[in-house]
Amino acid sequence: MHDILKSLFPTTLRLDRHRYKFDDLVMPVSALFLIIFFCYSYFFLKLSIFWSIFDAIKKVLLSYVTYLIMVELSPDTPHLFKWAYAAIGLVLIPMNSSHLMAAIFFLFTTRLLTKSSGYLSSVTELCVMLTFTVAQYFFSPFLYPLFFAIALLLDYKFKHKDYRNIPFIVIAGLMSVLWISSGFGIITNRLDLVSSLIVFIIGISYIFRLSLLKSVLSFNDIETNLISPKRVKAAGLLLLMSLIVLAIGHAMVFEFANIWVMLACISVPFLKDLKHVING
Repeated sequence: MHDILKSLFPTTLRLDRHRYKFDDLVMPVSALFLIIFFCYSYFFLKLSIFWSIFDAIKKVLLSYVTYLIMVELSPDTPHLFKWAYAAIGLVLIPMNSSHLMAAIFFLFTTRLLTKSSGYLSSVTELCVMLTFTVAQYFFSPFLYPLFFAIALLLDYKFKHKDYRNIPFIVIAGLMSVLWISSGFGIITNRLDLVSSLIVFIIGISYIFRLSLLKSVLSFNDIETNLISPKRVKAAGLLLLMSLIVLAIGHAMVFEFANIWVMLACISVPFLKDLKHVING
């Protein structure tokens, strides 16, 4: 089964991805999160046992998916993972609206783009991702087709010139045109001061972090080629722009607070290097 899944989904599942020391602690920490999330929902929100368990499981899955996105965007900073994972879990405790499917979509699309030069995406996973994109397109106002189309286009541009990407780029691109023609699905909202500061400060910090990313100190799954920094940068910028569109167009900042916090955790520690950049 492992080999079958690996051949069908070589870039999205990453069954043989490079393991970090913190990976061994993810499960016990997630179990602790589960208890905390359940207690918050049951004792504080006064939800039923069933809904408290459901809410806790959903938040644990969301925290783990966010962690996996962080691994893709910052594979050279494993020393930050434990603190970032703790912060992600902390911010998820009071969240009432969590977009798990959106996070899974961001993870898989990011992996399609950040994959190392030793891999090509399979037609199967491209078809599954396109199906997922179409389904999400009709059930949410998010920018799934544009995100997917740009990721595939960048993947095609960077290396291999994989022509299998082209029909999927065309389909997702046409869906993006429909989405753009309808005004980006934007609901007119005004960001409050706190949301605006979150978007501005974390956005600038993350862009500065990407500007310092000259090499990625992690090998790919088959340990034959270094991960391309330009792929990691492209995936990071694409995710950031998507979050900004969701923030400005739909006033959705706290709904994606787990991802914003994750970006802050892998960005803010690098602000100490700003003085070195200014000085020369």
